[in-house]
Amino acid sequence: MQQQQQTATLTTVFSEVLANLAFMFTDTEPGEPVLEGEWLETMISYHGPYQGTLRLRCTRAFTVLLAANLLGIDPDDDEAEHGADDAAKEFMNIVCGQLVTTLHGTDPVFNLSIPRSTPLAEPPDLYSEDVSTTSTLWVEGHPVQLVYAAGPPTAGA
Repeated sequence: MQQQQQTATLTTVFSEVLANLAFMFTDTEPGEPVLEGEWLETMISYHGPYQGTLRLRCTRAFTVLLAANLLGIDPDDDEAEHGADDAAKEFMNIVCGQLVTTLHGTDPVFNLSIPRSTPLAEPPDLYSEDVSTTSTLWVEGHPVQLVYAAGPPTAGA
């Protein structure tokens, strides 16, 4: 699959999971961007007949909003703040599972890694044209960057 098709697929899968799971909606045009604060990267990978890595780069404020929507609570609730990292990890687990079946079908068996979240030293370049598949979206003013890197097919695939 060409990089442009992979980017479109990544964007669609992310947007659908976000809308269906957290009732949040994406936009490709920035509104009033929320750029301040700590940035996080949540990473998950998969292995099987094919392999790949998926990264979500976003502000901590976005993960708090995500947690609040997943839990059905107010974003100012302490529980949203405390559950932000876990919400991002669980969300990425679901996005990765959907992406794998969309890209590779439902017949092959894949193992997903445990998602990891780490703080970023500085915000990512939201307009980067790197070699991997990158999709930058806006969710309620929060910039969200998804980066997908496909690995080589596993021997025998």
